[in-house]
Amino acid sequence: MAAAYAPMTFPVYRHLLSLKPAARHPEQGDDRLVQPVGFVARSEGTPIGLALGELPLGTQSMPVESDNTPEVLSLFVRPANRNQGAATALLERLEHHIRDRGFAKVKAVYMGARPGNEALARVLAKRGWSAPAVRTVTLRFSPQGARNTPWYGRVHLSDEYEIFPWAELTSQEREQLRSSQAQKEWIPPGLEPWMHDHHSFDPISSLGLRYRDQVVGWVINHRVPPATVRFTCSFMRKDLGRRGRILPLYTASLQRLEEAGCKECLFITPIEFPTMVSFVKDRCAPWEGFLTETYGVSKRLEGS
Repeated sequence: MAAAYAPMTFPVYRHLLSLKPAARHPEQGDDRLVQPVGFVARSEGTPIGLALGELPLGTQSMPVESDNTPEVLSLFVRPANRNQGAATALLERLEHHIRDRGFAKVKAVYMGARPGNEALARVLAKRGWSAPAVRTVTLRFSPQGARNTPWYGRVHLSDEYEIFPWAELTSQEREQLRSSQAQKEWIPPGLEPWMHDHHSFDPISSLGLRYRDQVVGWVINHRVPPATVRFTCSFMRKDLGRRGRILPLYTASLQRLEEAGCKECLFITPIEFPTMVSFVKDRCAPWEGFLTETYGVSKRLEGS
């Protein structure tokens, strides 16, 4: 059945259609194992719809506040079969399945500016989900187009700085980053490099910055099938970041991608990092690319 329903979900989730425990986003450095769950709709034996979700593995009955909340990954019904209640029924079955496994909450994330969003919003509202809240700002652009932005290639580093491929980070430097963070937190939660490079990263465009032989910044990227590079984690030490010293890292990364023939990139910035949100909105989007937002929704599951 997996092959028949593969066109009904995103390419990055098709490996979950076997319903065997698997890493969620191995191509993006996220190797957390999840248990895929899915429900399908058929009309006279013909596949017409799919609801696909995931359960965290290892712990059941997670508290509502936990990050280990089950997630609906995709919901799709063929255009010819829409407005007949199939999507609502699929979502209901998936909610009940998650609730029956002892979970108190379910969540979902979806991209703005998509043609089916109005219909999706109606289905979510009918099922009692929360109002959508902005989670991230996303800019889709090309390495070539980035040359049009006002910051590209404008900041130059002194000889005290060295840009290097992240693949050349030494084991001693990695340990120094970890130990210094343990002694006194200087990297904001979620931007620690070991959270993003432990499984995989794009070796062409992922770069680090040394200042006086100390690693002080990084840009860690991942390949998103089929041919997009996502800027996943960007950071510069606070005392150096105010002067735009991360911009040469962006420029060098984009130059490498352009030379490698990359045609599309993504900046995805969580709203809890307002400086980066402003950078994307004010210093990138007016000159290049397509800007949109992702939205988060959730629902408490009664009777769990």
